[in-house]
Amino acid sequence: MKHRLAFVFLLAATPAFAVDPTGVPQCDALLKRYEACSGQLPPSQVHAAQKELLDGAVGIRSAATDPAKRPDLERYCADRFELMKRASDIKDCMSKP
Repeated sequence: MKHRLAFVFLLAATPAFAVDPTGVPQCDALLKRYEACSGQLPPSQVHAAQKELLDGAVGIRSAATDPAKRPDLERYCADRFELMKRASDIKDCMSKP
């Protein structure tokens, strides 16, 4: 019974959500993978990671409308994705094809 309650609590504590596309393919790939992998973080970090994910998506979506900022966003997201594949708490998950 304890395990069942813990599982129910875990599901309630990590709501499923989907980040709307930003319109920047490199950023969408990063956000999609980060969303999929964030549940593998320690429970104390999951909510902060999901908030960071949502806040980041809003910022990227806003900046993506400026053609002058778009190349910087593309580069930033590609670089950040590669960094998370090499040096993050969820690097194994982030590195999956």
